[in-house]
Amino acid sequence: MASRVTERLSAARRQRFVGREDEKSLFQNALASADLPFHILHVFGPGGVGKTSLLREFAAIAEQARVPAFYLDARNLEPAPDAFLAVLQNVMGLAPTALALTALSAQSARQVLLIDTYETLAPLDGWLHETFLPQLSENTLVVLADRNPPAPAWRADPGWQAALHGLSLRNLSPTESRAYLAKRNIPPAEYAAVLDFTHGHPLALSLVADVFAQRPGFHFQPDEAPDVVQTLLARFAQKVPSPAHRAALEACALVRVMTEALLIHMLQQPGASVRVDPVAAQSAHELFEWLRGLSFVEASREGLFPHDLAREALAADLRWRNPDWHKELHHRARAYYVARFRQTHGIEQQRILHD
Repeated sequence: MASRVTERLSAARRQRFVGREDEKSLFQNALASADLPFHILHVFGPGGVGKTSLLREFAAIAEQARVPAFYLDARNLEPAPDAFLAVLQNVMGLAPTALALTALSAQSARQVLLIDTYETLAPLDGWLHETFLPQLSENTLVVLADRNPPAPAWRADPGWQAALHGLSLRNLSPTESRAYLAKRNIPPAEYAAVLDFTHGHPLALSLVADVFAQRPGFHFQPDEAPDVVQTLLARFAQKVPSPAHRAALEACALVRVMTEALLIHMLQQPGASVRVDPVAAQSAHELFEWLRGLSFVEASREGLFPHDLAREALAADLRWRNPDWHKELHHRARAYYVARFRQTHGIEQQRILHD
């Protein structure tokens, strides 16, 4: 059941994907080349510009070409060699005794390694480009998604200069932006105002579409605001279906990944029994499904998490607006993690400790 839900979500996201034809062609041509034209494709651009969505497209292209692709989100691991290799081993589905680096280096056929939010691995960058990456097989294509361009150490190394291709990702063009708004069923009369405000920023466009989906008959009137994402999130939060939905959104912004069990614990009433109330569980399930349907909330094998820019804006607003509730949510999450830590072991216990 879990795999079918994941496939459905992936298909829905791909249906909304627009543009990036040059970037996709570059990846497709590299994948089909007898000899890789480069071994590292470094995709970089500001937060919310669509790097994660593009990596998903790359993964789908690789799947269609029957090329194994392994996706690793760096936000979910400690920037240390052992932690990196342990997570990669899990992503590759290797047996506990198998080594990820050995498996990658021994593979003679074409394969792809996709590393998202690479900026969080800055402390590990030297180890990766000096130790890990040089040991991979020559048929391995590594794609890095980063907020920053390649570090000077990469550009200064004559060996990596030839093996590294930098790809700057920017906002969608007006044509691509209109195509996205059409897929989200936004009235054409609203296109001009939306594009003038968002300038084709993908996350901002998706937030505008969520506002329209939540408020039938809505007319977009842009504000003169320097922080587009924060302004749109504030507008979105004003019209969520209920206070419980807003609390669920705030809770999701404060933890690394949100699960349904964690959501039940964080939104329980003060003094509630430790045992789960079936009514509360049903409510949490509905809230969790609502969160999963938001365009700026991602779904992974571990749970849900908002886009980094959305997380930062929501958490900062809650900390300023209601510091007591902000503190209470942290206490509830910590209590949940402490209880889970005592019940788990191995990699799962390491994840809980990270949380």
